[in-house]
Amino acid sequence: MPQKDSPCHKRTKEELTDFIKKLHLQAVETAEERLPLYLKVGLKDATRILDVGCGSGVVTRDIARLTKGTVIGIDGSLDMLNVARNILKEYVNVRLCLGEAHRLPFQKETFDLVTCNLLFMWVDDPQAVINEMTRVVKPGGTILASLEPDYGGKIHWPEHPTVDPLFAGEAIRKKQGDPHIGRKLRNFFVRAGLQTKVGIGNSRIWSCEEDKDYYLHARDFYIKVMSDAGLTNEEIDRWEYDYLKSLDEGIQLSFFPQFYAIGKKPLSL
Repeated sequence: MPQKDSPCHKRTKEELTDFIKKLHLQAVETAEERLPLYLKVGLKDATRILDVGCGSGVVTRDIARLTKGTVIGIDGSLDMLNVARNILKEYVNVRLCLGEAHRLPFQKETFDLVTCNLLFMWVDDPQAVINEMTRVVKPGGTILASLEPDYGGKIHWPEHPTVDPLFAGEAIRKKQGDPHIGRKLRNFFVRAGLQTKVGIGNSRIWSCEEDKDYYLHARDFYIKVMSDAGLTNEEIDRWEYDYLKSLDEGIQLSFFPQFYAIGKKPLSL
């Protein structure tokens, strides 16, 4: 049987290549939402930053570009860290280490800023993770979850009764992820004792041209999800024809809420 690469990423080694490709696309897609958040939490002036669940390192690279401070990237997957080392090899202010988000290998009150991106959806115990982040951040420091989706709020039209549910959480659940994690962020942050602000980072609706461009880049992923769910090649071809037709006609509309949370650690915590 295929071996799991890491409990954090819920992927087998055979699936890792496609997963890394998708992470790169997501990083490009969400850059305009994440970068203002980095400025809001004072990334530029932070001296020590921890990026938890750094994965392939693409998002960590954005962080490293915006600060003169030291960025520590940690991930539970050695395979992912090997990818990240290659991507980040030119950044002298980045250090990478292997470790689990539930048990961060750092002393308390070490970092000015702790960040994560698309992490809580995949961890087994989100509260334990945010508690660990709170432990290692300095009093007065900040924790930023820059992107956590909520598939329960996804809007898609024209609708497809068979395919739409696959991309509205079913595929995430099959990988042991939480497709409704976005709405839970405030709860986790507040229970960790943080002064908390939550919001939706993506208020803009993509044009049909942007949707089509993203789909064509990520087509292999979409086809695999539908195939794994048992759809025949004929059913997939019919869905794809209708979907691309709606994009070309300019009538397709998609909205996918992606939440962020900012937590400030009180000086007395």
